[in-house]
Amino acid sequence: MSANLVGDVTMRYVDLRPQSPADAVPVLLLHGFGTNFGMNWEAAGWPRFLGAEGLRVIGPDLRGHGASEKPLDDASYLPEHFVSDIIALLDELGVDEVDAVGYSMGSRLAWELALTRPGRVRRLVLGGFGPADAFEGTDLSAPGQGATPFDHVFRTVAGLPGNDPAALAACARGQAARPFSPKPPVTQPTLLVTGAADEIAAGAGELAAAVGGSHVEVPRRDHVNAVSSRVFKQSVVDFLTSQG
Repeated sequence: MSANLVGDVTMRYVDLRPQSPADAVPVLLLHGFGTNFGMNWEAAGWPRFLGAEGLRVIGPDLRGHGASEKPLDDASYLPEHFVSDIIALLDELGVDEVDAVGYSMGSRLAWELALTRPGRVRRLVLGGFGPADAFEGTDLSAPGQGATPFDHVFRTVAGLPGNDPAALAACARGQAARPFSPKPPVTQPTLLVTGAADEIAAGAGELAAAVGGSHVEVPRRDHVNAVSSRVFKQSVVDFLTSQG
């Protein structure tokens, strides 16, 4: 891991380079809300799985998360600022194009990256994500105090080691200020992968169809544990390494 000053925040990231073919496109892993690269991806075995395929992995701790800086103002967490962080990081590493793989909030940001910087994303994977409003019914002035699915998520992650509840609340409000819309659609080849019991990712199949993509549903998995599934990992590797 190394620290890197990106724009107005200090970003922490990993850059794992196996003996990959010179022309292999790196995989950018974008974690979910309230987690970080280590919790979301490393603990679930993703770097090892992708590395075994000779794929380079770039994994930031997004602003407000992990070992990266945690601003407390809502405006710092608008999706476009995350995209600027990612582009600055890729420029720093001399990477022109990536395969973007997101989970939950990371999928929302991967979509934004692919939509607004299409030349930087070859293929797109959206995990644990659907078109529904993740914040519906939540009082974002006091997230975690209610009974909505996002309130439950917030309570779960707010107490995790290293997290700052005030920064996470600001992040939620910043994200909510730019509601997700499937229009205009992304144009890259797109795969959605969701747990069969993941209520947060409701509508993923319809979103996949709307962008001409594909959808894989992981049996008996929900929003918390789908990301560790071998079915999930293999589906992503097959998609990223296919010739189509």
